[in-house]
Amino acid sequence: MWHREHEWESGPGAEKLWDKLVPGKTGLILIKAPAKYGLESGLETEVDNAGVYTLIGAHQSHCLVTMCGITAAITLAGRSGYSRTTSATKGRLHADRGSQRRTLSNGHSSQPSANLKAQLASSLDVIKHRGPDSYGTWTSPDGNIALIGDLTTAEGLGSCRLEINGLGPGGDQPFTNSDGTIYAVVNGELYDHQRIRNEMVKLSGFNFRGGSDSEIVVALYEYYGVSFLSKLRGEFALCVYDSKKQLFLAARDRSGVKPLFWTIHDGRLLLASEAKALLPFDWLPEWDVRSIMDLGWFTEERTIFKGLRKIRPGHYITCLSLDHISEGQYWDHDYPDKDILETRSEAEMIEGVRERLLDAVRVRLQADVPVGIHLSGGIDSSVIAGMAKHLLDKGEVKLGNDGTHRLRCLGVAFDKTSGFDESGTDKYQGLWVYTLTRAAIAERTADFLSVDFQKAHMNEAELAANFEEAVWFDEQPHFELAFIGKHALSKLTRDSGIKTIISGQGSDEIFGGYDVFMRDYLREPDKAWPEGRFDDSKRLEKLHTAGLAAERMFKTWTGHDGAQMPEQLRPEIPTFAASLAVPPIALAPWTSCFGKPIPQATMIENIDERMRNVMRTKWHPLHAAQYLWNKTALPNMLLTNLSDRTEMSHSVEGRVPFLDHNLMEYVNHLPPSIKLRYDPETDMVTEKWILRQASRPFITDELYTRKKHPYTAPVVFPVGGPMHKLMSKLITQENVEALGFVDWNGTEDLVEKAFSTQDSVVLRSAFGVAQWIVLGQRFGIPKAVKPDWGW
Repeated sequence: MWHREHEWESGPGAEKLWDKLVPGKTGLILIKAPAKYGLESGLETEVDNAGVYTLIGAHQSHCLVTMCGITAAITLAGRSGYSRTTSATKGRLHADRGSQRRTLSNGHSSQPSANLKAQLASSLDVIKHRGPDSYGTWTSPDGNIALIGDLTTAEGLGSCRLEINGLGPGGDQPFTNSDGTIYAVVNGELYDHQRIRNEMVKLSGFNFRGGSDSEIVVALYEYYGVSFLSKLRGEFALCVYDSKKQLFLAARDRSGVKPLFWTIHDGRLLLASEAKALLPFDWLPEWDVRSIMDLGWFTEERTIFKGLRKIRPGHYITCLSLDHISEGQYWDHDYPDKDILETRSEAEMIEGVRERLLDAVRVRLQADVPVGIHLSGGIDSSVIAGMAKHLLDKGEVKLGNDGTHRLRCLGVAFDKTSGFDESGTDKYQGLWVYTLTRAAIAERTADFLSVDFQKAHMNEAELAANFEEAVWFDEQPHFELAFIGKHALSKLTRDSGIKTIISGQGSDEIFGGYDVFMRDYLREPDKAWPEGRFDDSKRLEKLHTAGLAAERMFKTWTGHDGAQMPEQLRPEIPTFAASLAVPPIALAPWTSCFGKPIPQATMIENIDERMRNVMRTKWHPLHAAQYLWNKTALPNMLLTNLSDRTEMSHSVEGRVPFLDHNLMEYVNHLPPSIKLRYDPETDMVTEKWILRQASRPFITDELYTRKKHPYTAPVVFPVGGPMHKLMSKLITQENVEALGFVDWNGTEDLVEKAFSTQDSVVLRSAFGVAQWIVLGQRFGIPKAVKPDWGW
């Protein structure tokens, strides 16, 4: 029978389903847990308002999934008992690990880990920030299977829910088809779902049980198979299990807005939205020193943890019959042939951008909860706010399920006491950085639009106080402290009662807004749009200037004059890759066993040769640079450190209209000189020119004419202040030597030098070492040691 408490027994019909399992065959049992979190009744049961599905497979087919965080575990056939151990981790393994694995007796019972409930409770505590709205505890009658917070392991598929769309019972996960052979869990949001629902009812007669956007995944997969991924529009990570095909699939959205990691550990394929979600399941993180040295965690699918990989944006992995694992790609950026003349008019292209961006904003305003906008003071977030206000005023969209919510904007302001003087200009390391008050511009924009605006004020004490917590949520270093500001902004957002936020992330990537794109734009004439050309002598003059700017940027970050890379790569490598750099750290001498990795080469060689040939011969250099950026820096840094992790740290879902694939595909096929435009009257090149034209009706004159200034944070801090004290506390001999890959002799005076000289390069190095230390302590990572390759 069902209990009303948070501990429940299995429901009617469960025994019948167990009887259908055959030893040696893959089978599933559906056990329903009731309570207020609710799903409609389904397979073999007549229990209303069920809240949790737990799938149990005869082959230990483990699926563990949370929403808005996903975690999955699949025991691989023939690999039971496998576990990679090293001298650094052997001491941390449980002596009785072998006895903890699930076994089947006549297909009717299982003996999972005795501490399963404790593991699950710990899992919920670690990732509850990603889905705090629905959770509970379920235990099977024999106590062998426990589910806490809609999470399970060993034998289950569950979901943790952040309620955005479909607030009723039909929105709880996982979703299933009518005969219970397909299950899906989705993290994120899928748009245009009503049209797809209507289409699938006509095509297949699919019986939708609720109004959730995510339920379309099951309907689409059932009809199209793996090809369903190309039908999705939105920011998502998802898992699908097809019991008939014995196929497990996990996929990530086109730009990598939502994270999804995977590894093979202890005979299982593990997947998670965050690495920390794997900790309670005996995953023992180790430093991937080679990835740290060559920035593999920044440029490709590797992470800072050994053996833990990302599913790449626009990719999916499958596990067939609990054995064969493969990777596939369902989408990629594409750009036009640089030698083909553009036939569309300038006005037509401007209107094409405006229409698609308006539509991308429109669908992202739709939610059953209040929606806000992160307003930074730049053109990107301001046009989003302007278009949102325009759509609301015209009545084309309503906020909230009752349409009564007002549009609210939120931003972050770094006070003068933070070490960041926004009143004029700061000079450091020979580089002038113009720090116009973005918060003040955001306020003027909010006044222009007549919308509410709230600010999160950050000073040095706040930055220091939030440093360690923000690093823990990010799970990788970020050498600018802007991520701490975004972490605080997300707290303000949540405290204001807003669960969903729209940002201007992704605009610079598709419209060519970054300074590093300027040199690539100037490297070749734009044959596709002759009207935008200027004579070669002027182009070469500006190319030289842009090259000097790129060199200054590299030196600002590293203190060195230029990057070293294989000579054969120089002709094809975009400016961004050539100037790729992070603040240097003193590596332990033993790390020389990895040779001398070159991050620039790692980045370009991560692109397969077929695409590199296209970049060299078919695309304009600007487009080649944009492609590389969108495959590396965007998903691995910006969408991680300044988007999903900082937003979800306070249970806020982020939406990014500029990364709507309909808009991206259109903008990608615009000529370079429509994105960047040379004005002979001012002798200036304007970045994101077409966005400015498309946005003109929705923004102020101030923003229309303003040059881009990146979102950043304080770089220098005074001696004796909160940040100095924090760095001194973290960067000690004991903590540095505990990392293993950082040399104390080269780090001993780092903090003193950083704050006494106010050298931005040294300060960033100190911030980096401190973040490695925080990550090592929070994750319990053992000291890195020289690998024993047996040579």
